[in-house]
Order: sequence, then structure tokens, then C-alpha cells
Amino acid sequence: MQAAVFTGGPNIDTERVAAIVSSCEIIYAADSGAEVALSCGIVPTKVIGDMDSIRPDTRAFIEGHNIPCEVFPVEKDMTDSELCVSELPEDCEIILIGSFSGRPDHALANMMMAIKLRSEGRDITLTDGVNDFIPLAGSDELSIEGVQEPESLVVSLIPFTDVTGVTTEGLYYKLNDANLTSGSSFSVSNKIEDGRDFFSIKIKDGKLGVMIAPSGSVR
Repeated sequence: MQAAVFTGGPNIDTERVAAIVSSCEIIYAADSGAEVALSCGIVPTKVIGDMDSIRPDTRAFIEGHNIPCEVFPVEKDMTDSELCVSELPEDCEIILIGSFSGRPDHALANMMMAIKLRSEGRDITLTDGVNDFIPLAGSDELSIEGVQEPESLVVSLIPFTDVTGVTTEGLYYKLNDANLTSGSSFSVSNKIEDGRDFFSIKIKDGKLGVMIAPSGSVR
């Protein structure tokens, strides 16, 4: 089962997001994430949050279409995004739609939440429709095949903790049972090898974020 969680923020590729979310059985929106969902032509199955940033016209649409709305106090211990994720079945694949160029604290909090959930065995990906963030934790691996326009992508491995036993295949700068240190930029800005449309990353232990982004893009 796949579930999508829409969060707020600018610079979402609505066309690609709509295609990604089309196969999801559950679609939650975190507060103003409802506006992002609607801009993608997607009607959420539920809206969750403190409703402190949602526009009045979006609120009216939600009420007019009888979309379930779960309201929480503004003063709470979790972000609206985490509230949405906490209500999802543990066995579902989560696609978190959110901005990487809006509020940096929210973007970082979502990445940290994804790392935590992955360490608990959850399957989660963050995307704005252009950039994708995939967490790895513990003994873990990632394999991406059929990459479109691989020559235009940058693949960065970001260690959130010290990470051991990193082995890559299909990337230009190869790693073979390497150790990455938290805070180091050593593994940032890799790329897919010429003539390949796939890559894989394996780790033995630690918490690693894999960011896949267009090369040279500034948004």
C-alpha cells in the first residue's frame, strides 16, 4: 500500500507529483499541504494539523466537499507532517511531498523524521517533484533503475551519523566498504557513470540520506 502526505511550501513540480501520487491509496494533507495537493489536481482523503497556515478558500473547499479534517492545537509536540505520518499504517510505503526551498527548518525536520522512520523499518521517500531524498539506516540498501536522463543528475550521500561499509555501484566516484563521517562533505555531488541508467548504494550501519537532484539547478 502506498500513502502520500502533502506538506506546504513553494516550488513543487505539480505535474510530476500528480503522476507519483496517482497510485496512492491514502492521501493526507498536513495543514497548507492541502493547497499543494489541490494545485496538483489531487483531493486529499484527510487534512490534519493546526490549520494555522491554510487559506480561507482552501478551508471552504475542504468543508464544502466534506473532506475529513482533524484539527490539533497550535501548541503541540509534533509538526503537522509528523502528525499525518503517525496515523498511517506501519506497513505502507510513504511518499512525503514537500518543499526543499521553503522553510529550511521544516525541510530539515522532514529529512530527520524520514531517517528516524527508516531506522524503525518504515519505507519513506521525500520529494518536491524535482529533488528526491531517500533515507537509509542500519544495514540497508538502495537500488534505482531506469533513470531518465542520468547524465543530468547529481547524487549526494549525506551522512547524518558516521556510516560504515558504504559500497556503491553505477556511480562515477566509487565507494567500496568505505566509512563516511558525519559532517563531512566528502560524498556530496557524485553522478551516475556514463552509459548507465541505474545505481545502487549499500551500507552496513549508520544513517545516510541520499539526495538525487538535477545538476546545476537553482530554484
